[in-house]
Amino acid sequence: MTASLEAWSRRRVLKTGTAAMTTAPLLGPVSVRAAATEPIRLIAGTGTAVLLAGPERSKTPDLWGFNGSIPGPLIRARQGTTLRIEVENRLAEETTVHWHGLRVPNPMDGVPHLTQTPIAAKGGRFVYEFPLPDAGTFWYHPHQRSHEQVGRGLYGALIVDEKTPPVVDRDLVWVLDDWRLTEDGRLAGGFGHFMDVSHNGRVGNTITVNGRQPGPLRLRAGERVRLRLI
Repeated sequence: MTASLEAWSRRRVLKTGTAAMTTAPLLGPVSVRAAATEPIRLIAGTGTAVLLAGPERSKTPDLWGFNGSIPGPLIRARQGTTLRIEVENRLAEETTVHWHGLRVPNPMDGVPHLTQTPIAAKGGRFVYEFPLPDAGTFWYHPHQRSHEQVGRGLYGALIVDEKTPPVVDRDLVWVLDDWRLTEDGRLAGGFGHFMDVSHNGRVGNTITVNGRQPGPLRLRAGERVRLRLI
């Protein structure tokens, strides 16, 4: 990153609107849907993303992600079904997965040492299973040292579709993040710094949408777009 790279803020990205946002698909191998028999697999480990555009375009090191990508795979399921997800932890530290906004049984909530024993480092596994009574736009992330694990990229979107969803031409999912990068494009350290914890959290200097720099979105006249922001 150079000094000429414009710093974005979450508020500015939201104010900018659809005219200057990204059309890039959600990063991750594929959108995964809940199956009747086999659980969805999420692997917490190292990840990659190209957080900078232009001449500085290169993969940022020291990131973590689910299934090697940032954000992790988009998970979709139907309201009224049951979601089953097997999480494998390949990090060198413990982790969990919290299903943000979902009404789940207490043992499935992903709060370490409260609702579950953390998933052990270097190969530990845990199966989350819970019904989906509510439709909506949600996200998943760790609650174990979340100030750093989420800050390094461990998160993803989870969509629960209505039994009768609205008719649209495009259903877009945008996962916003702000990264604190150094001048050479590396992820800055200092996770859990007292100043961040005691104020409004870790504020970054580089905004991404779905793990990439925002770009233009082109709409057709009369096109119906459902936009989900996380």
